[in-house]
Amino acid sequence: MSAERYRPHVGLQKLVRNHSNRNVLMLDVELIVIHDTESANLPKFKDLAGVGAWFDNPISDASSHVCTDAEGNSARFVRDHDKAWSCRFYNPVSFNIEQIGFAQQGSWGEPELRETARWIAFWHHNWGIPILKGKVSVDGKIVRPGVIRHSELGRLGGNHSDPGSSYPLAHVNDVARFFAKKY
Repeated sequence: MSAERYRPHVGLQKLVRNHSNRNVLMLDVELIVIHDTESANLPKFKDLAGVGAWFDNPISDASSHVCTDAEGNSARFVRDHDKAWSCRFYNPVSFNIEQIGFAQQGSWGEPELRETARWIAFWHHNWGIPILKGKVSVDGKIVRPGVIRHSELGRLGGNHSDPGSSYPLAHVNDVARFFAKKY
């Protein structure tokens, strides 16, 4: 792993209209939320471009800061200082990573997991978010800042099921910690 790239590489940038001002200090951002798109991987950047087009459509009323695909490509859709529209109540206090895939898929490709880990390490380095499993309470309090699956945000996060229980969050956090040491 020593010769490996440890920072995310944005291969596609499309800043979308579906975002807003955080209205909080960046110091208040405490969560990195992992999502999936419920869509299939397509060659090159076609999948990421499709997600970007959806996030740019006012009808979708949704967005994410970044998205990764199975080849380990990244797209940037919302700047860090802005609020993506991904997880309702937690939007002001989170960075959001969409991954091309399905909530109930049994396994995730290593290139996508590694690129997601690079984003976690990036936000850890730039904003101080701990690289550990985050936790929230039912009433919306952040019990432990960190990295959390969208499905773990409950009703206040929109009652989503992504990514599913087979998502290897512990592995992704281990890789993110390795990359974070390289900053």
